[in-house]
Amino acid sequence: MNHLLIVDAHAVLHRAYHSIPPLTSNGQPVNAIYGFYSMLLSAVDQLKPDYLIVALDSPGPTFRQSEFIGYRAKRKVPDRDLISQLPLLPDTLSQAQISSFAMGGYEADDLIATIVKKSLKKVHPKTKKRFVSQITIITGDKDLMQLVGDQVSLFMPIRGLSESSLYGPKEVQERLGVSPSQVIDLKALMGDSSDNYPGIEGVGPKAATDLLGQFQTLDNIYSHLFDIKGSLRDKLISGKESAYMSQRLATLIDNIPISFTLASARWNSSRARQLIPVFESFNFRSLISRLKKKYHQKLISKKQNSSGQTSLF
Repeated sequence: MNHLLIVDAHAVLHRAYHSIPPLTSNGQPVNAIYGFYSMLLSAVDQLKPDYLIVALDSPGPTFRQSEFIGYRAKRKVPDRDLISQLPLLPDTLSQAQISSFAMGGYEADDLIATIVKKSLKKVHPKTKKRFVSQITIITGDKDLMQLVGDQVSLFMPIRGLSESSLYGPKEVQERLGVSPSQVIDLKALMGDSSDNYPGIEGVGPKAATDLLGQFQTLDNIYSHLFDIKGSLRDKLISGKESAYMSQRLATLIDNIPISFTLASARWNSSRARQLIPVFESFNFRSLISRLKKKYHQKLISKKQNSSGQTSLF
């Protein structure tokens, strides 16, 4: 099984910043960078991917602000110490030659949706077999639950950076009360306080999940308005325009014009080794020790099974 791991970079970076105590290197705050790579190494150890791609948000507005001026308007401005670390992430990924993508006007979520779609379509020209058979996305963002399926799961931190859980279709259903294919319409009905789009005024999670349980989709709800009684029908009628705007805002774009090769995203011991100079530049001694210990054990095993001499570090 060829396994692709995609990292929602800024979602992990924000969580890392609030989970790791203040840490500096030559006067520069680096606790978010340390936490990001610590979680990345833990995820790689646990999930054992064959490929690794990191998706980054770009500064500036996205097309969603053009659609709805209030989009994300209520979010607090990040701490200055976190803001100062944001440029370090793409720089360090580049130094380590870890495949990463960002595009102005789009969120990392849209890039992830595009990478997922494109990756699952890549097939070997001779065998016609998919190059990628399983995709895991590291994120704390419930918006990405709309991508979950038989071949796509989410690896979501649930307590700081120390504890995470895998979300497949069953776990999404248990968490939200709807299937992954209904996540967009759930947000269309009840809105999203984090992203500050409205949904339908007066329709909360219970009413929204009940409606989708009965009618399956937003379109089908509006096709059966006269089967819905009382004030809920009135709310749906008055909030129709808002519901469909919220649906558009919640829908991830999966056809961004980016191109990539899985070969450039290959994760192996050589790619891991390229993180050593990055960690040395920040004096991340514990991360250096983790890498060397892990790949030193692999080296010993390799030597025991081969007469050739190999050195990783």
